[in-house]
Amino acid sequence: MYFQFPCEKCSKKLKVRDENIGKKVRCPYCHHAMLVKRPETPMIDTSVDLSSSSSSGPTTKTSGSRGSKKAASSGWADGTEVSLSKSATIALVTSIAFYVLIFPIRGYYLGELFLDRGWVPFVLVFLMSWSGAILFLKSRKLAKQKDSMLFDTLPIDISEEISEKTVSKFIEHVNGLPVDPRESFLINRVLRGLEHFSVLGSSSEVSSRLQSQSEIDATAIDSSYTMLKVFIWAIPILGFIGTVMGISESVGSFSGSMDAAQDISVLKDSLNGVTGGLSTAFDTTLVALVMSMLVMFPSSSMQKSEEDLLNWVDEYCNENLLKRLKESDHASSGSEKDHRRLIQRTIDKAMADHHAELQTWTQKLEGIGSTLSQQVMKSWGKIDDKIRTQQEEQLNKTQHVIEKLTAEHNSVMEQMEVVQAKMTELQSEQVTQLEKMNGDANEMAQAAEVLSQSFNGVQQGLNGLNTVLADLGEKQVLIQQVEAPRKKWGLFGSSRKVR
Repeated sequence: MYFQFPCEKCSKKLKVRDENIGKKVRCPYCHHAMLVKRPETPMIDTSVDLSSSSSSGPTTKTSGSRGSKKAASSGWADGTEVSLSKSATIALVTSIAFYVLIFPIRGYYLGELFLDRGWVPFVLVFLMSWSGAILFLKSRKLAKQKDSMLFDTLPIDISEEISEKTVSKFIEHVNGLPVDPRESFLINRVLRGLEHFSVLGSSSEVSSRLQSQSEIDATAIDSSYTMLKVFIWAIPILGFIGTVMGISESVGSFSGSMDAAQDISVLKDSLNGVTGGLSTAFDTTLVALVMSMLVMFPSSSMQKSEEDLLNWVDEYCNENLLKRLKESDHASSGSEKDHRRLIQRTIDKAMADHHAELQTWTQKLEGIGSTLSQQVMKSWGKIDDKIRTQQEEQLNKTQHVIEKLTAEHNSVMEQMEVVQAKMTELQSEQVTQLEKMNGDANEMAQAAEVLSQSFNGVQQGLNGLNTVLADLGEKQVLIQQVEAPRKKWGLFGSSRKVR
C-alpha cells in the first residue's frame, strides 16, 4: 500500500510504500536522503476510498484503515524473501559452533579436511551455513503460507455471491484475519481481487489483475533464490580455487628442491611437500562439491514447494473468488459511469507503469542472468584450461622426476652390483692367500725342521772334527809323496802306458 510523503528539502510530494516506514529513502528530485516517518492520518487504500459513493463506503474505509494500521505496525514482511543480515548472523553462529564441535577431532581425517586445508574450507562452511539459514527461514515462511491456506477467507455466512453490496464485508473480514496480507500469497491475492472488484465492478478485469498478481508472485519467488543460486555457483568455484592453490603449493615445493643439491633427503622432503599440496587441492574440491550438492537439493525442493503453493493459490482464486463474483445489473448514471471510467483509466495507467517497471526489471534480471552465465562459463573454461595445463605440467614434471630417480636407482644398483662382485673377488683372493700362507707356513716349518736336523749333523761333525784335530795335535803325521807314472812314446809317436 502506498501513501504520500513530502520531501523535507524540496517539498515535492512522493509516493512511498508502507513497508518503507522507518527506513531511509532518497528523493528522486533533489537526491536528499531522509527517514520515512509514519503518517499522522490513517493510510487508506485509494481503490477502497474511491468506492465510497456506494452504500458500503464507510465500512470499506474503516476496513482499509484497519488493514493499513496492521500492516504498518508489523514492520518489514514478505511472503518469500528473507533478511540477508539475519540469515548471515545465523550462519556465522552456526559456523562457529561447527568448528567448536570439530576441533576435538582435528587429528583425524575429517578434522584435517576443515582445519588443515587453508582458508577455503572456512569460507565454504560459512557459505553453506548461510544457505542453510536462508532455507530455514524460507521454510518457516512457507509453513505460515500453508497455515494461511486453512483460513475461510470468503465465508458463505456473509453471502454466497460477492457483489458490490457485499464486497466491503468480505474486505473487512479478510483484513480482520490474524495474518499480515504481505506474508501470505493467498490473503494478498484475495484482498487485491476484492479491492479491484469494488472499484472496477467487472469480473473479467479482476481476472486479468489476478493473473498479473500471480506473475508478480512467481517473479518474487524466483528472485528470492538469487543468493542461493550465487552460493551454489560460488561453492564449487571456491573448491577449484583451493585446488589451484594446492597444486601451486606442490609445484613450488617441488621446484625449490630441483635447485638444491641432489640429495635423497632433500628429494624426500620435496615429495612430502608435493603430496601435502595435492592433498589440499583434492580435499578442497571434494568438500566444495559435497557442499554444493547439499545446498542444491534442498533449495530445489524448497522452490518447488513454493511454486506448488502458488498453483494452489491460483486454483483457490479461480474456484472460490472468480466464480462467486457477480456484477450489478442496474444501469448507472452518466456521472457514475464517467467516474468509474476515470478510475479505471487511472488504475490502468498505474498498472501500466507497474507492468512497464516489472518488464524492465525482468529484462534487467534476464540480462544479468545471461551475463552471469556467460561469465561463469568463460571463467569455468579458463579455470578448467588452467587446471588441465597445470596438471599436465605437474604430471610431466613428476614423470621426469620419477624417470630420473629410476635412472639414478638403476645406476646405484649397478654400482652396488660391481662393488659386490669386487668384494666377492677380494674375499675369494683373501681365502686363497690365506690358504697359500697356511701352505707356506707348513713348508717353512718343515724347512726349519730340516735345517735344524742339518745344523745338528754339522754340530756333530764339528765336534768330531775337533776331536780328530785334538788327536792329531798330539801325534806326528808322515806324509809320503807318491809319484805319478810316466808316459812313453812309441814308434809312431803315440803314447803308451808303461806298466
